[in-house]
Amino acid sequence: MRKLLLPFTLSFLSITAVMVSSPMVKADDSLKGKAKETASDTKRGAKESVRNVKDKTCELVNGKMECAVQKTKHTIQKGADKVEDAID
Repeated sequence: MRKLLLPFTLSFLSITAVMVSSPMVKADDSLKGKAKETASDTKRGAKESVRNVKDKTCELVNGKMECAVQKTKHTIQKGADKVEDAID
């Protein structure tokens, strides 16, 4: 009787282990994804802040008209960064 019960018990334990570990793996992937998204958002925010400072500094030093091209370029880059984050 024990010889018949042993294979059943081993297969039951292995199935149970897979069922229990699957949610843990999904949770781990979810945390990694959220961390990656947060890092990406932080990076995009930092780039945007630097560009805003450059735009304001340029306006103070050179005037609005001379910095219009740079400001437009930064606006396009900001949109491209958002699209890139949306794709990831």
